[in-house]
Amino acid sequence: MLHLIDELKVIPGVMGACIVNSQAGLKVTNLPAVFRPERLTLVGKHLLKLYSVGRMSFDDLTDITLNYDESVVVARELEKNTLIFAICDPTFNQNLLTMSFNLLHEEFKLGNFTETVAETAAPVEAESAISLPPIERAIDGSLQNLLAEMKALLGEILGPMAGFVFDEVKDDWVEQGAPDFSRIEELIEQLNQEIDDQDKIDKYRQLISSAIDGFQKG
Repeated sequence: MLHLIDELKVIPGVMGACIVNSQAGLKVTNLPAVFRPERLTLVGKHLLKLYSVGRMSFDDLTDITLNYDESVVVARELEKNTLIFAICDPTFNQNLLTMSFNLLHEEFKLGNFTETVAETAAPVEAESAISLPPIERAIDGSLQNLLAEMKALLGEILGPMAGFVFDEVKDDWVEQGAPDFSRIEELIEQLNQEIDDQDKIDKYRQLISSAIDGFQKG
């Protein structure tokens, strides 16, 4: 069944998918490493809660689609407390994804999925799946606005993955010290490492320069 998840990435605009269980956490994923297991587990659990609420109003609820500026999340419940969700570019082919979800769902109901995951998917320890989020420190409201603008502008450089990349880098930045503007260059440098392309790094610097100047002027 892992090969069916891999086949989802062949669909134009689909970055990858994962399967999450409310108790066991992340079962299998083929998303890029920037999508950390604990964050994927958290997203999956939120989607399962949405399913619970949605079924109160719609008995025939199948897929849930969440649209963001840089990406789209599409989820399908495979059985109670277990779902698959894919992260896609906004231009993804929804018809193909729905057809692939249908096929994968049928395989799951036939019992083909459990054996394949046990053989091919690297196990995820329960403790890591529910590990605590990074240390949270109070961030000044005006700095939060600047970070939100920097995050949005990163979308022009990295596309659909920008939001996830920025959140991961920001979490690391917060863990390393006080989230003050005096450390903003450290955050930018860490983002540059993720961008990993000098032309794009220069473009991102140009994009955020006015936001940073505006913050400094107050």
